[in-house]
Amino acid sequence: MGVTFAVGRPNSASLLALNYDPRVETLRDRTTAFRGARLRDLLREVGRSFGAVFTRRDCDASEGVMLLSQTDSFAMEPSGRIVRLDSMPHPERHRVCRWDVLISAAGQMDEGTLFGRCIIADQRLEGKYLGPDTIALRFVEPGSDLNLWVYAFLTSRTGLNAVKSCGYGTSIPRIRLDLLGALPVPLPDNEYLERVGRLIRIAAIKREEYAAHLRAARTLVMGLRESRLALEKCGRRGARCVVWRDELRTLGAWNYASAGEALSVLRRTWRHRVSDVIEEGGIFNGPRFARVPCQAPHGIDFFSQRDVFLVRPMPRRIVRPSISDRQLFVPEGSLLVGGHGSLGEGEIFGRVVYVSPAMARAGLTQDLLRIQPKATYAPVAYAFLSSELGFRLLRSTAVGTKLLTMRPDLLMALPFPELDASGTAAVSSNVSQAMKALQQADAAEADATRIVEEEVLPQWLA
Repeated sequence: MGVTFAVGRPNSASLLALNYDPRVETLRDRTTAFRGARLRDLLREVGRSFGAVFTRRDCDASEGVMLLSQTDSFAMEPSGRIVRLDSMPHPERHRVCRWDVLISAAGQMDEGTLFGRCIIADQRLEGKYLGPDTIALRFVEPGSDLNLWVYAFLTSRTGLNAVKSCGYGTSIPRIRLDLLGALPVPLPDNEYLERVGRLIRIAAIKREEYAAHLRAARTLVMGLRESRLALEKCGRRGARCVVWRDELRTLGAWNYASAGEALSVLRRTWRHRVSDVIEEGGIFNGPRFARVPCQAPHGIDFFSQRDVFLVRPMPRRIVRPSISDRQLFVPEGSLLVGGHGSLGEGEIFGRVVYVSPAMARAGLTQDLLRIQPKATYAPVAYAFLSSELGFRLLRSTAVGTKLLTMRPDLLMALPFPELDASGTAAVSSNVSQAMKALQQADAAEADATRIVEEEVLPQWLA
């Protein structure tokens, strides 16, 4: 929706209308009257790697470092591109430190895009490396209440608009570092700083717990001798050929050779198949439908394929389409798979997420493949299919050319791990604790943002 307003003191460095926002201009006017600061005054470093141009030299995971795209930084489980360290002229400038605030600084201005949004760097991101389209803010006191307060402010609606007001360009806007550094940051009383800092700290710690519990669950599955052997067969990427002696369910060589000999090994040693552990008719894509935008309280939240893999999803609000609940919603405990896409190593095609209570209340795009396991098998199915081995096996069911999809019959024929009762219970416990930690993280960060938007900013913007 367009907005018209007057600016008392336009910045001569930029006269573009997109560089102004009424609420941000009010903040600028109040910075001297209230306790506030310019963002650059709170930072030790800002955007040292932003805009750096370099050639990405791919290599094996054991020899390189993970390079994060903008989307990777916001992913629940970052899975960036593995490149040689000497790809970057100054690698130390790209390295992520804990408590950095990472800003998506190139893209489109639309409401549902990542442009201008930020994420706090926890241990899931620490030690990885940034691409040229992300700005890292490193504070004078990393991890301090002030550091975490600024993050909470930048995630608020006003903070997001403030960052977007630093954009320039047409087709692919980017952030101007000089305008970003000049942004006003309201500094409330210490009580608010401590409350918000504690909540953001909880959110970061709980996301780290989430990742740790998922690793533990997958380790139990991948600790099986057959899993380790199969991963050796498909873990190293490269051109390969295999001799296939079992039945041919498709004439596509990709469906057999892509997983190396892993598929043959597991078919011979595991008796169970994916079809044994899912509900009848429990693998399907949703139908296509028109997405008509609306505003709350009307309509429903709608998740795209990208949204379900983000730490902080950005659902659109749409009019509820005239299709059945089963085709639009997915029950808690189901699995969602990136069901349409390409085969790039960093693509979400073949990646898996576990449906949380919040996700179960939202409508989902038809691009997501729904898998509904039987309740007792759901945690093991998630731990297995979301592992590196499961990812390779899922992609072996791909068919198509440019935009791939998965054949349900090939997917249902995939081998499924055989765990004893104690192993199944341990996997279930870890997945349950992981999802609980993720919900606690979301709640803590949402509460911190609410404090900024409802208790602090109104005093400044009145």
